[in-house]
Parts: sequence; structure tokens; C-alpha cells
Amino acid sequence: MERETFVEAAVSTTAVALFLVAIVAVGLVYPNLEGAGGFALVGSLVFFVVVMVTTGYWLSRQ
Repeated sequence: MERETFVEAAVSTTAVALFLVAIVAVGLVYPNLEGAGGFALVGSLVFFVVVMVTTGYWLSRQ
């Protein structure tokens, strides 16, 4: 595997793992996901999308 491909895979895998950790953390802090829990869940999803867009842009410039 080329170095560039390995870096792309590692960065993407790390971002997805962090997203899963955030989802689990929101589920533990807000077990019923009402009110603030819903906002936290949507916020973590938006944050994940922003991180993936930023990561994709950064990787394309390498």
C-alpha cells in the first residue's frame, strides 16, 4: 500500500472512530435523547460532517 493511501485510510478511520465515540458519549450522557440530548446528537453529526469535509479538503491538497 502506498503511503498516501495509508494516510487517507488512517485519517478516515480515526475520524469515524471519533464519531462513534461521540455518539456513544451522547447516548450515555442523555439516555432518553429528549431536549438537549437531541441537540447533542445532531451537533455531533454536524461536527462529524465538518471534520470529514475538512479532512477531505486537506487530503486533496497533499
